Amino acid sequence: MKPFSILLMLTFSLCASLCCPGEEEATQFNISNDNLVQIENNATVFAVDDFLVIETIIPNNQTTVDGQTIQLSNLFYDDVLSESFLEHSLSLYLETQFGTRSPIQLTEEVVFADEGMVNLSNEIIRVLQGYDEASNSFRSRIRIQLKESGTLFLGGRGSFAQSNAIEIYGGIYELGFANISTTIRNANAQGLYEFVVE
Repeated sequence: MKPFSILLMLTFSLCASLCCPGEEEATQFNISNDNLVQIENNATVFAVDDFLVIETIIPNNQTTVDGQTIQLSNLFYDDVLSESFLEHSLSLYLETQFGTRSPIQLTEEVVFADEGMVNLSNEIIRVLQGYDEASNSFRSRIRIQLKESGTLFLGGRGSFAQSNAIEIYGGIYELGFANISTTIRNANAQGLYEFVVE
């Protein structure tokens, strides 16, 4: 009886491995769209305690790098679209007296979300853009109260690494993920927005 049981188990295992499809990978939509992040009024001079206002507006209709037109809202379920977000990370840097850039650790006392949401983790500012049906776009507007004087820079997380782009991403596994490579309007060649706090 044992050989029959082993043969039966082997047959079922073989059948299951041949008949059942494997796990499919989520669909990935790669998009390149510059200047989705911008500083209000392109301001470059501030006083201590002024606010740096950062707006991100991502139109719902996008074209992928391979020419496919998609709607980002289709990457989320309709019943939770109003609670769904795209997200990206930013960091704020202060130029030191040696000409290097040092990340500034921010607290909830100086960072505010007027639209969308914001989370802080050390020097990382995680910005979440919610869907706005009226404008058919994903949007965020955050304010950072500037507490230090000097030359400052705003950039994407890892702006001093290999890429000067900001990566915006989001979606649901079953529907697909968007990965949008963008920049800050009027950023320098390193992808950093430079400004002075007097």
